[in-house]
Parts: sequence; structure tokens; C-alpha cells
Amino acid sequence: MNSKLEILKQLKNEIQIKIEGETNFPTDNPTIVIANHNCLKDIFYLPTAIPTEIVSLISSRLIYKQDLQRQKIVNKYLYSMPIEAHGGKIYSDLCLEFATKLLNNGINLNIFPEGAYINDTVNVYKGRTGAARILYTAKDNGIQAYIVPIAIEVKQQDSDLDNYNLLKSDQVNIKILKPINYDEYYYIYKNCDDRTTKNDTFHIVIDKGMQSIASALNRNYVDSYIELFNKGNVIFANGEQLDVSSATKSQHVNRYSTELNNRILSLKKQLKLQKNI
Repeated sequence: MNSKLEILKQLKNEIQIKIEGETNFPTDNPTIVIANHNCLKDIFYLPTAIPTEIVSLISSRLIYKQDLQRQKIVNKYLYSMPIEAHGGKIYSDLCLEFATKLLNNGINLNIFPEGAYINDTVNVYKGRTGAARILYTAKDNGIQAYIVPIAIEVKQQDSDLDNYNLLKSDQVNIKILKPINYDEYYYIYKNCDDRTTKNDTFHIVIDKGMQSIASALNRNYVDSYIELFNKGNVIFANGEQLDVSSATKSQHVNRYSTELNNRILSLKKQLKLQKNI
């Protein structure tokens, strides 16, 4: 059985993917990758640049929505873990909590902090802080993980940013940048009682990463977020959607937590099996 890593290597050979800075990717400790977001295809092309197995933290809609053709492609190329961005703090925190468990187990992660993509090839936007929160929580647990920015540029023939058909005509440039040294900010986070200052340390780490990505792509850095259009519902593993007011009831939160836990167990089993082949 081919691992996802082998399948991604095949994809890299089929598509015009140019990768720079491979030696910047650390292999002695787990890593969380942050990258800019150009289009849907980013989620497939980015992992081709990573020399080891990696779990992609992507929208729960991409994983759970009953689009069978898209699910087939996601499952073929990615080890994935859902991020539920539309269920409020309860669901956001749940997803980050379970993602941290993967990092704690030495499993690499990647995430797109911009949270969305728009038709804009000249700017990189401010990133949300989930990656830093995962990173700090892992460090609280004694895991000295890395955070690595990766700049990705996708030039596709189709102007549809939601297109997930991977084509040989696509041109992809990926630059792996140097890890961000976050020890100073983590120290402030741990030794400061002011909530605003603690929160600022998350932003500093992600801002540094997104700024370095903008510089690598020769794009402007915009110190504001891409607007997310809240769907007002939560999607579960079987594709069922519940409005947020219903989803916040304890039985549904517990159900989602169980589904995340089951997914973690499945991922750990898959990755362990692949390493033993």
C-alpha cells in the first residue's frame, strides 16, 4: 500500500511544481506549517513539498460535505483533520485541541492561517492565530515543535478558484522558509498575566510568518483579515449540518468531540502502519 507521501511524490512529478528551500524543513521534531492561500488546489500542492508525512488542517466542509468526487480526491492525497470555522469558539477550540494531540504525538501539521482565498495575486493577508495556539499548547506539554512558513504560488489555467481538478498545465512554485524563533514570545505568554499581552504573542508569531511569506512572493502584506462569511452551522462526519444554536447543545458537542477522537485514532493508525511498511 502506497503512503500518502508516495502518492504526493507522484503528483509532484506530474504537475509543474518547483520547490525551493527543502533544507529549511526540520526533521528532528514535529513541525506545524503555515502557508498563504491562493485557491482550493493549495491544499493538495502544498504537501508535495514536505519530505515527511503531514496532516492537513482544512475546512470541515472539504472533508465532510457529501461531494463524493471531491472527497475521493481529498482522501487520495491527504491525511486530513477538520477545522470547523463556523461553529463559534466551542467548535474552534475543540478542533485546535485535537490538532494539538497530533503534534504532541510527533505528527506534522499544515494550516492556512488566512482562512480563505480570494482573487488576489498581489497581497498576502493577516493570518488567524490557531497555529500559534497549537504550538504553545504543545510546548506546554513539553513538545519543542517548529513553526515553518511556506510561500506557495499557483498559476492555473481555470479562473475558478474552487476548482479541484489537478492539471499538468498548473504551474506551482513553493518556497520553504526558515522556521520562526518563537521562544521569546512563548516566554512572555507564560510569564505575563495580562490577557491582551498574552494574545498579542500569538499574533506576533503568525504575523512574522505571513510577512515572510509575502516577502518571498514579492507581494504586499495586508495587516487585516480576509472576511469569512459565516455559514451559521456545524457539519458533522456524516455530512449532517446543524445550525449553531442547536449544535452548541452538549450532546452535539460531545458527538463532534467523539468524531474528532475517532479521526485521530484512525490517523495515528494509518501513519504508524505506513512507517512500518
